Amino acid sequence: KTASARYQSADICNPDDFPELVAYALRVARAVGIRIGAAHVELKAIKDGDGRYVDPALIEVGARLSGGRKSEMAKAAVSSWNPFAALINSHCGLPWPNESVSRTPECFVRHIFLPIERAGRISGISLDTDVATLHSSAMMVKIGDKVAVTTDIISCAGFVC
Repeated sequence: KTASARYQSADICNPDDFPELVAYALRVARAVGIRIGAAHVELKAIKDGDGRYVDPALIEVGARLSGGRKSEMAKAAVSSWNPFAALINSHCGLPWPNESVSRTPECFVRHIFLPIERAGRISGISLDTDVATLHSSAMMVKIGDKVAVTTDIISCAGFVC
């Protein structure tokens, strides 16, 4: 975790737990013309005294699935839903969401970014992949690379899910 990194992690959440944020994200997607296919909406909100998120502010919107491994994570967390098939189906005019398909994650999934804390040259990489809860990982750096301190998700060394 670094003071300059924008993101530490991203969790796959149950959309039913955040109705106000989902409604806001849908309004944003429609406002920019996304009516078919995926809409990736990033936002910030304040948690009020009742535990609800209020005053959402848009960070990013795009007509795409989430980047990194988050779409694969969603597929792993919600076994009855395939984000890739849903995207294709929507472009083929098939209805979505299908109310008979649960959107509730069956397990907790987190995408953790691995920041670079000191500038320099990568001399070694140690990642324990023998962890029962590890879904996947990716390293964007290799031994010998000259690196700067992480400032955003693009400049991270990699991530684990």
